[in-house]
Order: sequence, then structure tokens, then C-alpha cells
Amino acid sequence: MHVPQGMAYASLAGVPPVYGMYSSFFASTIYMFFGTARHISIGVFAVASMMVGAARLRLAPDIPISNSSDINPSVYPLGEYVDPLVFTSALTLLVGVVQIIMGILRLGFLTTYLSDSLVSGFTTGAAVHVFTSQLNKVFGIKLPRHEGIGMIVRMYRDMIMSLGSVNFVALGISIFGILFLDLGRTYINPIVKKFSPIPPPLELILVIFGIVISMIFNLDAEYHVKTVYEIPRGFPLPSIPRLNFLPALLSDAIPIAVVCYMFVMSMGKLFAKKHKYKTDATQELYAIGIASALSSFFPVYPVGASLSRSSVCEMSGANTQLYTIFSSFLLLTVILLLGPFLEPLPMCILACIVIVSLKSLFMQVKELPRLYRISKYDFAIWLVACLSTIFTDVTTGLVISLAFSLYTLVLRQQWPSFSTVLHDETPRQNVPENVKIVKFAGSLHFANVTAFQDDMGEAIGKLPEEDPLIDERTIILDASSVAFIDIMGVDALRDVFKDALKLGVHVFYCGLPEDVLSVLSNDENFLSVVPPSTFFPSIDSCLISFVHQQSV
Repeated sequence: MHVPQGMAYASLAGVPPVYGMYSSFFASTIYMFFGTARHISIGVFAVASMMVGAARLRLAPDIPISNSSDINPSVYPLGEYVDPLVFTSALTLLVGVVQIIMGILRLGFLTTYLSDSLVSGFTTGAAVHVFTSQLNKVFGIKLPRHEGIGMIVRMYRDMIMSLGSVNFVALGISIFGILFLDLGRTYINPIVKKFSPIPPPLELILVIFGIVISMIFNLDAEYHVKTVYEIPRGFPLPSIPRLNFLPALLSDAIPIAVVCYMFVMSMGKLFAKKHKYKTDATQELYAIGIASALSSFFPVYPVGASLSRSSVCEMSGANTQLYTIFSSFLLLTVILLLGPFLEPLPMCILACIVIVSLKSLFMQVKELPRLYRISKYDFAIWLVACLSTIFTDVTTGLVISLAFSLYTLVLRQQWPSFSTVLHDETPRQNVPENVKIVKFAGSLHFANVTAFQDDMGEAIGKLPEEDPLIDERTIILDASSVAFIDIMGVDALRDVFKDALKLGVHVFYCGLPEDVLSVLSNDENFLSVVPPSTFFPSIDSCLISFVHQQSV
């Protein structure tokens, strides 16, 4: 998957296809020695590639030059013409430096402010940009690239005006490629999964098909279908990145560094939870930062973690980053030996791979009804993140959505709801030794769910070991201070209950306000896991019920 995806995503970054493979090869090989996430696949991915491409278009555009001596240096944003690969290597170095500095300052916690709703809306909006940028390859037409506010509208305007010059051969190949990949993932993969955990390499099959068809029918010369055309032979030589224009790249490097780290940590935490191990947030900053900084001595651009490739690694049975040795060896073989065979590949085939990979991002729209039922704030965050990203650009959309998310957090903390709770005077005497009472003093939302889950995990771990002479182990959570809960808080309560139950520990939630109980009662996913008997109006009533059940 590194080969077809590396070539496809490189076009988003505005560099030739082979440099996507270079980026994945160097970064994944270096990350292997420093990372704590065992199952993620480091390499190029769509969102970061799009952000790099937008920065390159703005700061290092391709300006046709007939005689470089006649061009005023002020024409170039950086004061001089900068080769795209020189630009991306310098950007990669600065991204790595930013991530290392974040690690030194232990700023990994900042990603907790990127809530699930924000990330979902942002990535959906970014998917619109990625999808739009590939349509010119699908239709086989040349379109100018735009940047800034309203760039999507201007791109679709240009596309509509160019529909008269559509290359129908490229369009036909694209339709076939999209149907092949989508139907294959929908119908063929589930059948193959019954016999093998490894899905068929549909992207690679499509690439081979595209190369064969292009060679047989000479698509480039006979039908004017744009192909990869030329791939450099051999291994790229290292060189020191240009440092003189790094300050001009800082405003782009910081959001790219955050997004790359965010994808690494989200993928790492997902698989770490599934396989019962922990990832170190600070070490991950060092790992991806060192990988970016060292790989910048070659013609590369910033990378992160890919969900699709990581899922394949996990399904294939990989348990450590040592699997990278095998994948890097195959990638190196393609770079050194098989590159010339990829030259006839139609660019529209690479566009098909990118477009179909966006399906899961577009399907995130289905989260909106649940968000609306549970939290109007999360619903608003999703919409603002998505729409601001669509109608501005990826970097500006991230800044706007993060600012709005923090603003809603202020709103939610500014006016907490109050309710009258009758005090139960029953004394808490003779609490059984297998029962532990803990209290979480604060609202439960995306900024503190990680701390809540960690504290609950520690409390469960401190309970006495299971003993046949002792009744079932129990945790009672005093949740009277939880004045507000969002969708991530709901999921945290559900996950804590489910994980504790697997360890033979029962968790009871006591004193939740009516507003919070109303939110929980509106979520079918939560109610399917946590029964109503888990909730009590107070700790005393919970203890009375517990003692009564023991006596019975």
C-alpha cells in the first residue's frame, strides 16, 4: 500500500509521485527506532499532503521562466525561485524541529483540545479539498490551482468552464478505477476476510492494470492521458536543507506538525487500547520529530500515520515496529529497481486511489444526528470545523475550528446548571473492604476524559485481588460534581464500565444531575452497554442497595 498511496498522495503535495515513496521510506525506517506505537504505519497521508501542497502553492509556486535573469525576485514569495523539493525538505526539517521542541516542553497534552468532533469535522472538510484537487486528473483537464478564502468555489467554477475539454478516455478509466476499488472494498474484502486476515491489495492491482493498459494502448501519445512520465533512477543523495527562508515557513510548519502528531497519537492510542499496552505522548513527539528532521536531508515532505495502512498492519498480525524492516525493503526495491515500470501509469489511476480512500472521511457526516442528540455544542463544533475548512483552506480551517472549540468550552464552564438534591442522612459505616468510593470533581468533557479514564484505571487496579471468600469487587463513583458531559464523556463512562466489567469489577455512578442523566438516556450506544441499575441518586442509597443484596 505504501507504493500506490505514496505516489497518489505526492500529487496532493505538489511534488512528483516518487517523492511520496521516498517520504514514507525514510520516515518509517527512522520512526521504527524511537516510536512507542507498535501497530501504526508511518508515511504520507492525505490531510498533511494537502496542507503541504497549499503551502507550496503559496510560497514556492511554479512560475514559468523563459529567462531567469529577466524576472524580478519580488515575483517570488520567498524572494527567489525555490525548487518544490527544496521547499518541502526545508518544511519537513522545520516540522521536525517544532515537534521536538513540543516534546521538550511536554506539550503533547495540547492535542487533547482537539476533540473528536473537531477532528471529525476538520478531516471531513479537508476531504472536500482533497477530492476537489483530484477532479482535474479524473476529467483529464488542466486547471489552475487556487489558495485562500473561497478557493473551493473558484476551483469548481474553473472546472465547470472547462467541461468542454474533458478527456473521455481518462474519465472512463477513472470511473472504472473508482468502481473497482469501492466495490472491491465493499464486497470482495469481506469474502476474503473469511479466509485470510490480510485484505487483497486492490490499489496495487489497479496500478498494475493501469500500467498494462497504458502500455498496450499508448495512452499518453495516442489519447493524451497524462501519465507519471518519468521516475528518477537510483537512490537520492542527501543534502543539507536550505535554512535561509525557514522563518517564512513557521506559520505553516506549526499546524502541519500538530496535525501529523495528532494522527500519530490518535492511531497509536486506538491500537494501544485494543492490544492492552500504552503509548508515551512525549516520546511520540520525539519519535515523529526526529524522523522528520533526519529524513529532511533527502527530498521528502512531512508525514504522519495512515489509518488504512495501520489497519492492514494490525490485521496482518504485526506486533512491533519491526514489520517496517520488511515493508521498507519492498519499498526500497521499488525505488531502486521497479521505478521505470511505473512511468506509464496514468495519473487518473492515482486520483482514483485518493478519492476512494476519502470515503471513510465523508461517511463521518453520519455522526451528526448522534452529536445533535447528545450535545448541541459538539454538533456546532463539527459544523464550524467542516465549513470553515471547506470555505477557507486547511490550515485556516484548523485554526478557526480550534478557536471555536475552546470558546465553547468557556461557554460550557461559564454557566453550569444547578439542581436541588435531597441529602441522605444514612451514615456510611461498615463499608465493605471490596468496595472503593472515588470522586471526580469536575465536568466530564473532551479536555479531561483521558485523566478521568486514567484515574479510574488506577482505582480499579488498587482493589484487592479476586478472592472466593470476598464478594464481588466494586467501585462507587461520586459523580455529583459532573455538571456537564459531552459525547467523549459519555463514551468514557461507557468504556470505563465495560473495561471494569471485563476485570470482574462492578462500577456504579452516583449523584449524577438530571441534565447529565438526560443526555445519557438519549444515547442508544451508551444504554446498550450500561444498564439503568448502575445509577443511584446518592452514595448512601447505593451502599444500602449493595448491603441489602449481600444480605439476601
